Amino acid sequence: MLVPAALARLCRRLIPLTLLSIPLLPLSALACSGVLHIEIEAGGVYALDHAAIAERQPDLADCASDQLSLNNGGKEVPIRVLDGGDGRFSAGDSIEWIGQPLHGPESWFNSYSVNNVYLLSASSGAHARMRDEAASGSGAASLLRSLHLEQENMMIRLDQNQQKPGEEPDVWHWAKLTQADPAPFATRFDLPDLAAHGADAALRINFRGISSIVVPMNQQKDRPSDHLVEVRINGHLLDRIGWNGRDEFAQALKVPLQDLRATGNELVLSIPKRTLAWNPAQTAIDVVMFNWIEFDYALAATLAADSPPLQAADSSRRPLELQWCGAGTAPALYGEDGVRRPPTALGGNRYRYAGAAPGIDLYAATTPATPLLLRASAKQDWRRPTQGYDYLMVSHASLIDAVRPLAEFHEKRGMKVALIDIADVYDEFNHGITHPQAVRALVDTAWHDWPQPRPRFLLLVGDASFDIRSKTYNDLAYAKFANSPQELVPGHFSGIPATAYSADSKSMGSRNLIPTWQFPSMEGQSASDNWFGAVDGDDYHPVVAVGRFPVVEPAEVSAIVKKTIDYLSSPRPGSWRRDVMFITDESSHFKNASDQIAGSISKQGFLADKIYASPDEADNLAHQSAIKDGLNDGQLLVHFIGHGGRYIWRTGPPDLRKNHDLFTLDDVSELNNSGRLPMVLSMTCYSAPFDNPTEDSIGERFLREADKGAIAVFAASWRNAPSTRFSENLVSELLVPGATIGEGIVRAKKSIDDRTLVEMYNLLGDPAVVLERPQAKAKMQADGDRWNPSVLIALPDPGFSGQISLNWLDDEGQLLGTSNYQASQSTMRVPIPRFADGKIAGFVGAYANDPHSGRDAVAGIKLELAARTRNTGMRWPWSGSAGSGGKPLTSDTISRSSFERTAEAKVD
Repeated sequence: MLVPAALARLCRRLIPLTLLSIPLLPLSALACSGVLHIEIEAGGVYALDHAAIAERQPDLADCASDQLSLNNGGKEVPIRVLDGGDGRFSAGDSIEWIGQPLHGPESWFNSYSVNNVYLLSASSGAHARMRDEAASGSGAASLLRSLHLEQENMMIRLDQNQQKPGEEPDVWHWAKLTQADPAPFATRFDLPDLAAHGADAALRINFRGISSIVVPMNQQKDRPSDHLVEVRINGHLLDRIGWNGRDEFAQALKVPLQDLRATGNELVLSIPKRTLAWNPAQTAIDVVMFNWIEFDYALAATLAADSPPLQAADSSRRPLELQWCGAGTAPALYGEDGVRRPPTALGGNRYRYAGAAPGIDLYAATTPATPLLLRASAKQDWRRPTQGYDYLMVSHASLIDAVRPLAEFHEKRGMKVALIDIADVYDEFNHGITHPQAVRALVDTAWHDWPQPRPRFLLLVGDASFDIRSKTYNDLAYAKFANSPQELVPGHFSGIPATAYSADSKSMGSRNLIPTWQFPSMEGQSASDNWFGAVDGDDYHPVVAVGRFPVVEPAEVSAIVKKTIDYLSSPRPGSWRRDVMFITDESSHFKNASDQIAGSISKQGFLADKIYASPDEADNLAHQSAIKDGLNDGQLLVHFIGHGGRYIWRTGPPDLRKNHDLFTLDDVSELNNSGRLPMVLSMTCYSAPFDNPTEDSIGERFLREADKGAIAVFAASWRNAPSTRFSENLVSELLVPGATIGEGIVRAKKSIDDRTLVEMYNLLGDPAVVLERPQAKAKMQADGDRWNPSVLIALPDPGFSGQISLNWLDDEGQLLGTSNYQASQSTMRVPIPRFADGKIAGFVGAYANDPHSGRDAVAGIKLELAARTRNTGMRWPWSGSAGSGGKPLTSDTISRSSFERTAEAKVD
């Protein structure tokens, strides 16, 4: 049997917490200051005694009673102070108030927080207090009760047609209904203290349509409703509700009193099968989400210890008369209007109370409830700090110690770092209530109001989860809007199956350590940390670089911190620092896009290693092996563009008949690339939906693996169409010498106007990381030797001694061959090789590495056709190079014996 939600929540919270007492302190020992953070879930009368308050917030241990103030959402709440009449709040005293559940702006349940928060503080001046009001007048007002019944079982994704950025619509629903259901939806509910006679009950019922009926142009006159739901209560057909569209839809109905009972009512919802007028052989697809029901019904005027709140049914303000069903004297009624109504005995367990305006919930204070959580708010003022910060690290309390070494590391590098508990951010910027807008308000305030420097980086240390009520509900499904027949399969939405799971310490709500914002893309809402850094007016492009460690355990944070510090402080030398791996699926479109991106970096001296899937292969063993080997050898960047999924990179669009996975979660965990970590750019769908409560993603796995995997990941949280231009800009910005990856991403996002890509792609990792690309830049120039065309190279270090590797590319950027040389000085002349089939190099990129100094450099130039084939009279333009004695260098002054060729040009 379904117990009404409000009653159930009230009953669960009647068990008091154990309150610890502290010794009574002298009045001079404690100042009356500080803030106590109080959390509740259910509505009702709440009480806190002095011992509980003083134990959690000693600064409030001794106050004048009239200084106490309770606030919720920035508004003062009336309280009743029981101080024995001495005017001091001390041992043995207590406070009482009406606590309300937290609602969302567009939903009964809040999308970001389960608990409501009240802040208790002390200050001079007048404060809101409850007042007693005795019954007066004659007659008795009629009574009613409003019950809201709702379960958050199934989440749907709303696209941009149903949701605007910044809105918080109701996306969690009770049940899915279709015309193909094997049985109707049914649930049972009680209506406590239902009157036997009187007016009909008022019912409000809420749905959201998922499907729509496509009507031929010549059949518009026969257009049926998109949706039709039959509503039955206790076996009686109440109504057949029809409507169109995919927005929320609410219907008000009257329910005859004789069709209801106080206990054991049954609501049945069904969608009838309907044939289409223009095609009688076809049944209309009708998919509807059932959201909630509300009842307003007349009361028999009895009061029990567990009674839900009641209301006056009219505006007469006449007294209320109730029959008390418990032991002893009837309790007082506490009203949302700040009035406490003591009972006046009438005899026979009947009591009279002062009247109330309609719509005011009145709670029976039998046993006041105890809050779920008490803690002292921090004293740090983050609205007006004394200094500015380059770097804001916002961490869940359980992870602060684990991330502290990273904060200290960046401070030693010269940055000012603020390490802030997320709970303090809520208290300071959102009245204590969990919501991502608190983090954005912190960044906005820091950007506009704090002393210089402005923040450049924001790191969120903690995972997010869109399922914040996991301890209550354990059925999960995703839905997007479509008319697929798969929507008719129980537990499925457009081919995505429901996921059943059980709660544990690492799943669902417990993963929501720092919530993310939800951006409504064309494919539904998606996790977006971008919003936190977009604080420059209404522009959705960020100005602060945002990264996240999406983990829940301190050990996971420590692993990421260690490999980040090692990467930045002890870089592993080697040619991997110039290597960039480009991976695509079988699509020719994505291969062309990848070639274009790769060509832009090959011309700078970086080596593009391409691994492209083929539709003709029975499996992908060769490609899988190439990816693993390439990652284990080390890569500066890895760029994937193509079809992907939450766990994989695919060879092509989902097709179980022929497509196979290119790279999986297990492949990531089996890597052995310690000290040679790439940044991964996964330009595909679903690579990092870090707010998923139960399922890992390839992006998260790359970051989380200790001492291997990736140093950072840039990936999307939901479905999207990747952009070649975005990737080109991104790669270009990330390869700027000395650039941090976070600020490179900010610049790359600024260059595009596709809001979905800007919002949906998130950085997992430290935004202050600088890629370990070669930091020096060599100089290159084609010489003017007609008979032996060559390339002249000048390295930045006079004492260079090491290896130089040259990659020869054709005019399309395809690798023709590689030449390796052992050099003993910083200037040299290298002949342009000839390749098979008469191919001529159009570009050359050089990488030089001195193992003695640990220094390396890159360079790249385009070879004009004239320079490759005939004498153009070009002269060496530089002066002051090593070995020149300060004189201009020509090809004649560079001795070819100054270097030893160790490998001939290899032709692919």
